[in-house]
Amino acid sequence: MTTANHVVLVHGTWGSGPFWTEARAAFEARGFTVHTPTLRHHELPLLAGATEVATVSLTDYTDDLVELCESLDSPPLLVGLSMGGLLVQLTAARTATAGVVAACPAPAAGIFQLYPSMVRLFSRHFLQSRPWAKPLYPTWEAWSWGVANTQTPQLAREMFAGLVCESGRAYCEMAFPWLDRRRAARVDFGAVTSPVLVIAGEKDRVVVPAICRATASRYPGSTYVEIPQSDHMVLFGNALPVTMGHIDKWLQGHDIANDAYARTE
Repeated sequence: MTTANHVVLVHGTWGSGPFWTEARAAFEARGFTVHTPTLRHHELPLLAGATEVATVSLTDYTDDLVELCESLDSPPLLVGLSMGGLLVQLTAARTATAGVVAACPAPAAGIFQLYPSMVRLFSRHFLQSRPWAKPLYPTWEAWSWGVANTQTPQLAREMFAGLVCESGRAYCEMAFPWLDRRRAARVDFGAVTSPVLVIAGEKDRVVVPAICRATASRYPGSTYVEIPQSDHMVLFGNALPVTMGHIDKWLQGHDIANDAYARTE
C-alpha cells in the first residue's frame, strides 16, 4: 500500500484556495491532511491582482507547487481542477507523488483544444494586442455559460463573486505552445510514475470531455471517468459525492490510502 498522509488541492482559473471548502471537508473526513494553496497572486482582490498576475507563467505556478510538495514529510496525493489539473501533472513530472487526480484538466501541449465552446469562451482575450501581457478577467457570460452551466443561478452567482484575475501569459502558454520557447505547457508524461485518474464533466464546456480522454490516453494504465450531467465543477455541489465515490474506488484499486482512511474500509 502507498501511504498518502497529505493531499494537495490545486484550484483552477480565477480561483483560490478558499474555494475548496466542500472538497477539503470530504478529504479530511477520509483522514487526509489537506493543503489548499492559493496560486501566486490569486490571494489579491480582482482589480488589485490584475497587473500582478498578468505575466505569471505556468512554470512559476509549478515551481511553487513543487516546493510545497517537497516540504511535506511524505509524497502527497495531488488533486487539481481545470488549470490546476494541468498543474498537478506538471508538478508530478518533477517530484514524487502518491497519485494524481486531474479533474477537467486544461490541455497540455500537444492535445487538441480548438473546440467551438472553448473558442467562444476565450477568443476575445486572444484577439486583443499582446494578450500574454494582460490579465484574463472573469466574465459572467463565461462563468455561467461555460463553467457553472449546470449550477443553480444563485450558486453560480455566489461562486462568481469570489473570482479573481488569471494570467494572460499562462493562457497563451496553453493556447499557443508552439510559440513558447520555454515549453511551459509541455508535460513529460513518462516522468509521472504514480497512478493517474482523469475526471471529466459530461456537460463541461470550458474543458470538453474529449480533452480529458486525450489526457488520460497519455498515461498507460490511467483511469478515466465522466461525471454524468456535471459541468466543469465536478468537485463542488451535487457532483462532489459522485466524484468522491470514483476517487475512493480509484484509491482502493491502487492501494493509495493513509492510515486513517485504511481503518475506515
